[in-house]
Formats: sequence, C-alpha cells, structure tokens
Amino acid sequence: MPNINRLAAEGVTFQDAHASSLCAPSRYMLLSGNYPHRGTSPGGSWAFWEDANQFANKQKSIAEVLRDEAGYKTSMFGKWHLGARAPPFGIDDIRGQVDLSRVLTDARFNWSLPLMDGPQDIGFDKSYITIGGIQGPPYSFYRDGYLSSKNPDDIKYWEKGTYNMPHGNSKIGNYPGEGDKDWDSTAYNMILVNETIAFIDNHLENSADQPFFTYVALGSVHIPHSPPNFYLDGTRVRKEMGTRHLDMLLELDKVVGSLVNTIETRGLAQDTIIIFSSDNGGLSKSKSLGHYASGPLRGKKGQIWEGGHRVPLIIRYDGEFPQNERRAKTVGLNDVYATLCDIVGITPPQGSAQDSMSFANYILSELNTDSTRDSLGMWTYTSSNGGKRRQYEAFRLGNMKLIRNHLTSKFELYDLNNDISESVDLSEDPSFKDLMEEMHQKMVEIGPCPNDRNGRFPVHGITSEKGCMWFRKNPSRCQMFVEGELYCASVCGRNLDWCD
Repeated sequence: MPNINRLAAEGVTFQDAHASSLCAPSRYMLLSGNYPHRGTSPGGSWAFWEDANQFANKQKSIAEVLRDEAGYKTSMFGKWHLGARAPPFGIDDIRGQVDLSRVLTDARFNWSLPLMDGPQDIGFDKSYITIGGIQGPPYSFYRDGYLSSKNPDDIKYWEKGTYNMPHGNSKIGNYPGEGDKDWDSTAYNMILVNETIAFIDNHLENSADQPFFTYVALGSVHIPHSPPNFYLDGTRVRKEMGTRHLDMLLELDKVVGSLVNTIETRGLAQDTIIIFSSDNGGLSKSKSLGHYASGPLRGKKGQIWEGGHRVPLIIRYDGEFPQNERRAKTVGLNDVYATLCDIVGITPPQGSAQDSMSFANYILSELNTDSTRDSLGMWTYTSSNGGKRRQYEAFRLGNMKLIRNHLTSKFELYDLNNDISESVDLSEDPSFKDLMEEMHQKMVEIGPCPNDRNGRFPVHGITSEKGCMWFRKNPSRCQMFVEGELYCASVCGRNLDWCD
C-alpha cells in the first residue's frame, strides 16, 4: 500500500492505538472525546432506529468546538452512522408501525426538511453523507442535511443482489431498502474524494485565511465489498488483488493518495495535520491468500481482544511533527479530541471530552510521556431479552489487560508485552490477584455502571463540594453537572438498564 506507507514515512505511527470494536461507537469516540457509554446509547447509535444521534445533552463535537472556539470551517463527507431523526417528528410515536427500509417514501416523513440530529447539528458547516455508508438503507446522500433524492421518481427499492452500474458491480447486502435510483456502491469512495477536493478548492478560493477541518469517513472496507472497475485516475482496481476485500484495500490506498496529493499540490502540507485511522479492527477475510487483517492479534471486528479494537493511527504535520517515527504508548481515538484542542490552543468545554487526554507532546518526542495515558477501557455489548447488555469489558493498565466476560462472570488477564496474541491467560496465577482487583476496580469506575462515590467531591461551577445526596435531592441537577453521571450513577446514570 504505497500511499499509506508513504504517509507513515512522513509522519508518526502509533502502534498501540485503539477504537471501539465496532464502527458507530468509534465514530462517537473520535468526535466526542468520550467513551461510547457517555452518549445516548452505550453500544452506539447507528441510524433512524435510535431516533437521535449519539451526542447527549450539552456534549459538543470536536467540529463544533473548532468552529466556535477557533474559527474553523468544518466539513464531513461519507458514512455518518451516529444516529439521526427523520423529519419532522422522528419515529418514537410510530415505532413498530414504520418500515425503516422504506423511510424515503413514507408519507409520514417530510424530506423537504433537513435531517434531524445530523452533521449540521453537531458543528459541521458542510456535509455530504449517507446514514449507513454502503451497508444499509437509505441508499441516498444527504447534502448539508437535505436528502438529495427529493423526487419520488428518483427513489428505488433495492433488493439484495448485484447490479451492473457504470463504475462496476454495485452490491446491496443483507439490508435491502430504498435509495437513489442511480445508487452505485462501487463509486462511493470516489464520490467522497471528489466532494472533499471540491470543498478544499472552494475554501481556498473564498475563505483562504480561515482554517478548515474535514472529516472523511470512507465506505472502505466494509461489506458488501464492491470495488470499482477503475479508480479516478483510470487505474484498474477490481480483480487486481485476488479478492474483493483486498481490491477495496487497494482503492483505500488510492483514496489516501488522492487526498494527500490534494493537500500537497495546493501548498497546504506545512499548515495541515493529516490523521489516518480506522473505526475498528480487521475482518477475517482473504486468509486463503495469506492476508490476515489483524496480523498476530487475537480476534476481529466486534470482539474484545486486540484484533477487535487495535487500529492503525498515523499523524503527519510537515515541518512540525517528526517523520518516519513510531510511538509505543497506548492512545485511544477519544484522545484525538483533546490533542487537537491542545495543538490549536483551545480548552475542551465542560462536559465534553470527558475521556480524552492530549498526546500532542508525545507526537513530538517519544520521551514526552508525562501526559500519556496509562489506562484505557473497552466494551462490547450483546442483544439479550429484547435489549442490550454488556458482553465483555476490558481494561488496560500499562502492558496488562484484564477482560471480564459478563455472560459467564469469568476473567482473563494478559501481558501484552510478552503475549500480543493474548494466548496465555494469567488470571489463575495468584501472584496477579492484587493487580486484578486494582484493575477491576478502575474498570468499574470508568465504565457504564460505576459505583457511587463516597463522600464529597468538587462540582464545576459550584463553590462548595457536593455528594450524591445533593443530586438525589434534585435529580434535575444531573442534566446540569457532568459530575452527577461520573460519580453518582445510581441517581444520574443513563445506562442503568444496561447494568447487571
């Protein structure tokens, strides 16, 4: 992958970076600076079913903060997958009566109005998105919140299958539904490239003195794997690498090349931070060709082991950050928020970026470890009795990783420095008993179901310290002070239905 390799050679690569093990919660981590359970749904918000985006009351995205506090022009292109409401009233009152695969032609929704809880509502000035990438309906784009396919004659119901389209064999996977009559999954990433370049060029022409922030969320390499026949430059993609999955990785590399080239040829490389990452671990695809998406890591997308959530992370900033260097300390996608604020010179607002730690100084030198995190939490959820429950949770403390299986109440413990494949479980070793107890206590503290804190604690904006009784006497304070959720879950916790 020459373009990604070149990006790594000209930037800093983080070898112990982590997302969630699924895409929707990871997107919230990145944009909010929070663990997924700080949002409206612990397991993440995805599309119209949640009837809201994942951002809870008073939480601000990194886009909103950069726009409002530092004057950035903000934009997003690609896969949304953060939850939304269909105008004008959402689906709550008709839940169970609406077919969300046919939401575009349902007369109860008014698509002359903008999408509710969409990108424009969390700080993006410009956007061109699909709700679920290429994997689910509606198979249509929304520009700045407005549905592009407004004419009913332009809407088609797409059944599962393969369709011969101008750029290749477009695919509809396990989720049939309505969308634009010209929908072509093979063109998705190329559309995003063109939209991003158009935004940057328009910005340079009309607002060159204003900084910009662009978030590009590709369809690669999610199923249904549908690479284009040819890329924008005319080079072949389909059937070049042996499998459709690997062909999409080839296209991904070409997309990175196009976007980096745009920054370079416009003379922006000295003024632009480029960040490349993924929203979850690899798939178990292409093994027949010797391609193991997670390398030596145990697990895959959706799982609690390293292969589920350890992701690539490359950051390049010409003239400011080192080139061709690597960093071994643990970072999370949630840390990007505080890092960007640190670099720009602004402070994350109260109630936002609760789980974000800046690693800006660590980018500059591997010796600058004072501000790096020594712990990180991960969670997976499963369907249970018509709802969702915690399945696994994990806690990193330095090189040690503790896993709890909530379905069996069993623990696993691994030393990742000596066992990156998580093959030797140390949990039965009595010499680790005290460490496991310490890690479990900290795991609970940062998780979706923390115990109430004893005694009093500082509350931002209040001169005297308060305790959980203060919140219990007036639960409306939970909406005003984030400390209620952090320290008094029995009163202010939004996730009690998810807890054991």
